[in-house]
Amino acid sequence: MNETLGKPVWWEDALPVDLPETALPSQTSVVVIGGGFAGLSAALELRRSGVDVTLIEKNWPGYGACSRNIGLVTDRVAGTSTGDLDGLLHGVKRSDLIEEGWRSRDYILDLIKRENIQCGLRQRGELVLATSKSVYETMAENLKLLEKKLGPVGAYMLPKQELHKEIGGRASKLYHGAKVLQENYDLNPGQLAAGMVQRIAELGVTICSSVQLESVERLPNGTFTAITDKGDITADHVVWTTQGYSGKETGHLQKRIFPFLAHVVATEPIPRDVLLEMMPTLRGAADTKQMFFCFRPCDRDSRLILASDYFRTDDDYKQSKRILKSYRKLFPELGDIKPEYCWHGNMALTSDQLPHIGMHEGMHFSAASSFAMAFYLGSKIAKRILNTDRILNTDDTATLFDDMEIQDFPFYSGNPSLLYRGFRMLFNGMDYLNIAAPK
Repeated sequence: MNETLGKPVWWEDALPVDLPETALPSQTSVVVIGGGFAGLSAALELRRSGVDVTLIEKNWPGYGACSRNIGLVTDRVAGTSTGDLDGLLHGVKRSDLIEEGWRSRDYILDLIKRENIQCGLRQRGELVLATSKSVYETMAENLKLLEKKLGPVGAYMLPKQELHKEIGGRASKLYHGAKVLQENYDLNPGQLAAGMVQRIAELGVTICSSVQLESVERLPNGTFTAITDKGDITADHVVWTTQGYSGKETGHLQKRIFPFLAHVVATEPIPRDVLLEMMPTLRGAADTKQMFFCFRPCDRDSRLILASDYFRTDDDYKQSKRILKSYRKLFPELGDIKPEYCWHGNMALTSDQLPHIGMHEGMHFSAASSFAMAFYLGSKIAKRILNTDRILNTDDTATLFDDMEIQDFPFYSGNPSLLYRGFRMLFNGMDYLNIAAPK
């Protein structure tokens, strides 16, 4: 079997970062649990202000979904793509949540520039492909209302008869037009993760890999002890950033964050003329099915990155064949192209699909399905700790998600297998009935 199956293409020449083996200290000011983008962001913000930070990760930093996603920098907040812009979600206007999504995008772009992280960042835009005429019309109306409310948003609608300008193959005939998000970015998430790990290591964050957390206890004096298989560590603050990998050791988070399983394929290199025939502008794309297609050229412009068929626990070999077969319906040009990489990861899905940030029993946590929002919320947690310890006096700690309580995920007890099958049946049924998910 191809040794690259099970390994993200993004890890090439990037991950894991070569770090010295570090023993778990007995004491720290802040212990960050989880080495994904939220944890790396929190650690960076804290350490830049001189705080003693220890980051523990059961594998190595960057191992999880932060280096396994497709690399599209999205600013969408769930539930804001349709409906009255003045309508409320948990008491917050949809239009305000949209702007909060923009702030998360701006935050990560500013961080990449500020920290000089080389991660293949390019502003190529993104397509949202309409799976029916009615969905196209809904997206067009929503865009018109959004521009009326908030001004130009860097997007326009492309009718079906002009879709060939953006996408080729059979796809230009199957879809009913698209929304073109001109200002969106894509990047190499593996290089971004590696850059963040290198930066926090340079700044002096204690990074402890291959550490399995067992539990966290709150002490009478208000501090905490994290009990691990490598020893115990006492901290003034605990930051949970385990996201879609929240197990029983994370306590209340396990039943509140559902591990949304996705598989991704990277094809073997494709001749450039063939790639441009399929994707003339090289924009990433997602469609409006429930079991949606999401794809983009690799940062090196020689492969296609393909995500599809969520909620399947098959091995990567079987899944790679299934995904490529499904994409050949869009692009017959993929007929002789083979999958070279296939991997899977867990995104953090909450019961209301919204990002969440907060405290539980004195410990900070966040949950977000987009990596831009994960960065943003990680930085907010850090600033709250800096304020609490009077290291930094800033009012830049609030988010619109502060008063949104995170609830148990329905019917989820910690084993996702049954729900995977249920979601697959539900979403396939909705796609069969052409019940779309406008974006």
